[in-house]
Amino acid sequence: MLKSWTGNHVAATQSGGRGYDSGSGTSGVSMSIESQLLEALTRFHHKHEQCHRELLKEINIAELKLKQIHYLEIIYRNEHLTFGRFAEILHITKPSVTSIVNQLIKLECVYKRQCTKDGRIRYVELSDKGRKIVKFKTLERRRLATKIAEALTDDEIEQFIQLIHRIISA
Repeated sequence: MLKSWTGNHVAATQSGGRGYDSGSGTSGVSMSIESQLLEALTRFHHKHEQCHRELLKEINIAELKLKQIHYLEIIYRNEHLTFGRFAEILHITKPSVTSIVNQLIKLECVYKRQCTKDGRIRYVELSDKGRKIVKFKTLERRRLATKIAEALTDDEIEQFIQLIHRIISA
C-alpha cells in the first residue's frame, strides 16, 4: 500500500513488491497510477463542490464560505459555546474568534447571548438561519452519499467505506 507521494517520489511504501525507489525518484508503480489517483480525487472534490454550490443556491446563502459553514457546525455541536472554548476548538486566539463571530452575525447566522449567572460570559448561539444552514449541510452530505451509492454496487460501497477508514486512520 502506498503511504505518501511527495513530488516525483514516494516517502514510504508497503506495496508488496510495487514500491518506489525513494532515492532516485523512479518507481515500480507507474506515474500514471499517481496521475489517475490525483485525477480521481480532483473529480471527487469537484462533485462535492457541485453538491455544495447547488445547495447554497437552493437555500439562498451563496455568500457563505465553506469555512464559515464549518464554524456553524462547531457551534451546533457545542451547546453553551463560549468565545474561549470556541478559540480552543479552532486553535486560534479569542480576538480571531470575535472576528469570525462578528462576520457570522453580519450574515445573520449566529448571535451572542449573555450568561444569566455570570454577565461577563457570552455564548455564541445559532440563529434560525444558522440552524437551517447546518441542516442543509447534512443534506448536502446525504446527496453526495446518494450519488456515491448510485454509482457503486453494495460490495464496492463496503470497500469504499473500508478504504476511507484506512485513509483516515493513516
